[in-house]
Amino acid sequence: MGEWEESRILRAIVTKDSFQAVVNRRTITHAVIELYVSAKRELIRFIIDNRIPGVKCLVMVADFWKAKSSGTKFLGLRLYFVTADFKLVSVLLGTRHFQPLYGERDGGIRGPFKRWIIQILADFGLTVADFFGSTTDGGPDVQHMMTSNLMLSWEWCMPHLTNAATKAAFGMTSNVAKSKNPEMLQLLKKVTRTVYQVRTVEVMGDLYEQLVRLLGVGKEKKLIDYKPHRFMSLSRVFERIVKHWNVLCLWYEERARKADRDKSAPPSPFPLAGDKLLMEQLLSLMLPISALNVK
Repeated sequence: MGEWEESRILRAIVTKDSFQAVVNRRTITHAVIELYVSAKRELIRFIIDNRIPGVKCLVMVADFWKAKSSGTKFLGLRLYFVTADFKLVSVLLGTRHFQPLYGERDGGIRGPFKRWIIQILADFGLTVADFFGSTTDGGPDVQHMMTSNLMLSWEWCMPHLTNAATKAAFGMTSNVAKSKNPEMLQLLKKVTRTVYQVRTVEVMGDLYEQLVRLLGVGKEKKLIDYKPHRFMSLSRVFERIVKHWNVLCLWYEERARKADRDKSAPPSPFPLAGDKLLMEQLLSLMLPISALNVK
């Protein structure tokens, strides 16, 4: 492992001889192992001190997620329990790059999934018998593992529950014909069109940012987009549009005047014109749910 000459000189000046140590791959690996072992021992002691012997008093949360940059899938396992002084605490027992071998996938991912859960629990002196329940999303693999394989009492994870419930109420589905709320889908299309136009029409330059600054409606100078599978992002989009409503009206008015001055084809009007009250009413329903998820 190489070092800059400046770093060596600085280390020689500020570090006593008794504290100096060679920094290489071996010492770094040893230091990381020592840190992990000491943290693991402390955590095991903490769990033992707060467990009720012979009573199923623990709850587990298992979740899959993907890294945005690489698309790599990870699996995390978190432990929830109440301490001796009646405080709810959670501990992340571990995360792992989840990529079972081809031969392990013959029966799906549930086999490797269960084996990983049991192994990491064993690392901390725990077994499935110590748990009475689990809280996860509604994914079929995770839910089946908790209820049918591990035989735990299953509950919805609140953020996932509110996300699924809100998507159903808003009629958000890939198949428009099967939507239970087509009017809401039409409103969401208007929202998407508004965000797209404000962010991509180059002839308007930085007019939107200047209007935000001129009207003093906050530090956020741009509209944000939302992901259809994330309710929290949708509530932020609605909140930003309602907050910048006057800015949007002025922006579309100036866009129409500019087209008239340039003698070009008139642009499309403000897609959400006339929907402000509806946006405010929907936002009043969404904000309490968002606040619940944050807490």
